[in-house]
Amino acid sequence: MRIGIDATTIYTARPTGLGIYSINIINELAKLHDDLIVWTVDDSALRLPAAKIRKVMQPLRGLGNHLFQLRPFWVEFVLPKLIAQEQVDILYTTIPNGLMRSPVPHVITVHDLIPLTFPEDAPRSVRWNFKHRLPGILTNARKIIAVSQHTKHDVIDHYGISPEKIHVVGEGYEVNHFRPDVDLSVLKQYGLQPQTYALYVGNSSARKNLLRLVEAFAIIKDQVPHRLVVAGTKQPKERNALLEEISRHRLDERVHLLDYVPYSDLPALYAGASVFTFLSLYEGFGLPVLEAMACGTPVLAANNTSLPEVASNAAILADPYSVKDIAEKLQSLLLDQEQQKRLRAAGMERCKTFRWASAARELYAIVQSVT
Repeated sequence: MRIGIDATTIYTARPTGLGIYSINIINELAKLHDDLIVWTVDDSALRLPAAKIRKVMQPLRGLGNHLFQLRPFWVEFVLPKLIAQEQVDILYTTIPNGLMRSPVPHVITVHDLIPLTFPEDAPRSVRWNFKHRLPGILTNARKIIAVSQHTKHDVIDHYGISPEKIHVVGEGYEVNHFRPDVDLSVLKQYGLQPQTYALYVGNSSARKNLLRLVEAFAIIKDQVPHRLVVAGTKQPKERNALLEEISRHRLDERVHLLDYVPYSDLPALYAGASVFTFLSLYEGFGLPVLEAMACGTPVLAANNTSLPEVASNAAILADPYSVKDIAEKLQSLLLDQEQQKRLRAAGMERCKTFRWASAARELYAIVQSVT
């Protein structure tokens, strides 16, 4: 059985959410099955023999983060020819994209339905894809992987897919990378000292709820000595909105904005934080929550969508629409050492539930079942 994997979401050596998922799932699948063909744009993080990798769309790499706009055309018009050429028996797609009419059995992972639930956070081409292509892709796919129960219910509600067709397989984290006993000296290059800041890691789109987080921090700024660190890629409009909110609350010396932090530095950033905050309005899974817990960092997360499912009782949950609730719980957690200690232990135990290796085994069993 030859499995072809469309991993064209890996198009940069600086991957974020979907790229990280694809890299880890593929690396683990390769340990379980020898006969893989992987189509990707960037293979620098894939730990596979070169004979199993096909680098595609190379003339388009210069588009960078805009490459996603052309991916559906490549999938529909080029991928079928490659499937036939490579004599692939099963197609697996790591993101909500794929062939509307695959010539071989098709398995697809759906992470979230953000382009439908928060359309302002998705480019027009992606919204179009979710509205017009994805219904056909999901209908014709043999099996669908959802990364959480919440995502499964979203797929059922929005697309009318039979629940029996959708299998929930959670995400994971790199056990040897995200851990509490990391070298914190890297924090110096970011102007940070251990245990002096609350942290957020991720993009700055509207659904990430950062303006409410900044407003909540403004309420407690005189009660806590900590800074707030907001790390991750920011579009100009998002950065300007954050800077305006920071200035409005006179937090210029207390809120520290960082751009993309290399994957190698993330464990130290997590482990050095007093609290990790993740108060999104919508998440399909919420991988940073898991990574923070694995680094021994207490977590304050939103009480909605998939986050309670991932965090369980190992985090403090707040209403992401209530600035007052966020402020009260953030202050309590920053000042209560016993609560921090409890959450560190609970988080370290909770993250044992999620491993890339076990996720890959579950996914592989599902792929095998369609033959």
